Amino acid sequence: MGREPLEAECKFRVENAAHLEAKLLGVHAKFVGREHHCDTYLRHPARDFRTTDEALRIREIDGRPHVTYKGPRQPGPIKIRPEIELPLVPDTSTEWFQIWECLGFQIAAKVEKHRDIYQVEQEGRLLTVTIDRVDNLGVFAEIERVVGSSEEAEMAQRDILALAELLGLHGVERRSYLGLLLEKSTDEA
Repeated sequence: MGREPLEAECKFRVENAAHLEAKLLGVHAKFVGREHHCDTYLRHPARDFRTTDEALRIREIDGRPHVTYKGPRQPGPIKIRPEIELPLVPDTSTEWFQIWECLGFQIAAKVEKHRDIYQVEQEGRLLTVTIDRVDNLGVFAEIERVVGSSEEAEMAQRDILALAELLGLHGVERRSYLGLLLEKSTDEA
């Protein structure tokens, strides 16, 4: 561990998606596409990912599966954490879940969202902005950049916060969609 890419991202709740889309066009963002994500998070049999601040999931993007490990977050105003993602052979998600179940893993929760993806170039660096319509949670925006080092992560943090300011995004949401969904289900119980 230690040489995996770092994901630098910031999440914001969005009250008016059309207003944000107009602001994105104002900063010359390029619309890249629309995806449907179904994320199934796993619970480790011997350690609590909530305590270790890790995550393991299978994400299906328009039916194409990927396995993702997210490591602990670094301190700071935005989320910076190691992320390893690998594509899986199509139509093998069921078998992967069976393997993990045999190893003691359990399904923790599922998060579904529809994601509109934009790219913005800022001083020669490419940032990704997504507008996520998350089932049972609402609409959010994420600004992200994947980097290879802690030094790059510091610059990514500045770029992300500057773009958020340009887009009028305020009130960073540090909790993950999984955390928000689990918190909501606990509150409703």
